[in-house]
Amino acid sequence: MVTEATVRESLRDEVVASVPGLSETIYEFWVPRTNERADLAAIGPAMWGYEIKTAQDTLRRLPRQVEAYNRLFDHCTVVLAERHLKAALTIVPEWWGVAVILADHVPLSFRLIRPASLNRSVDPETLVRLLWRQEARSALSAAGAEPDPKASRASMWQQLLNLLDLESLKEAVRKALLERNHSLVRFANSRSSAFDVTR
Repeated sequence: MVTEATVRESLRDEVVASVPGLSETIYEFWVPRTNERADLAAIGPAMWGYEIKTAQDTLRRLPRQVEAYNRLFDHCTVVLAERHLKAALTIVPEWWGVAVILADHVPLSFRLIRPASLNRSVDPETLVRLLWRQEARSALSAAGAEPDPKASRASMWQQLLNLLDLESLKEAVRKALLERNHSLVRFANSRSSAFDVTR
């Protein structure tokens, strides 16, 4: 039986091989303002979110997960068992990537049905909530605005929303995430991959 953990490990290897400039992967990545977590997030020059659906899973939560991912990630991909493919294609937007788990391959691999395109509806108010208090303060200082030492995290989030355009905010958030100690691997890998976004 192919488990989510097995898929996630193999998927991370594929993502590492395919995303140019990738610096970090994070499992169970929290999506603000929701109770959802991305099975795998990848952070580099953009943010990628991956949702895994094995043969043992259902698609019951997928519409809610799609809505949450759409607020946050620059690129989104659902990685699923073949039996879910037809139904999933009616749920995820056309700009989402779709990949099928090739469970009978050793080692486990994937077939890319379509690559992910750019998400043009990232929500700044969701994105900024990824910043911890000190990270928000540092982002404001870097932008030339010194917050009150007693400023709340919420007030600093609002300052950032007023001060930065979306691309600048994305850059600030990625920088903060990459500077955290996730106790995960930073890496570089040029192995060919089904997810190769440079093709």
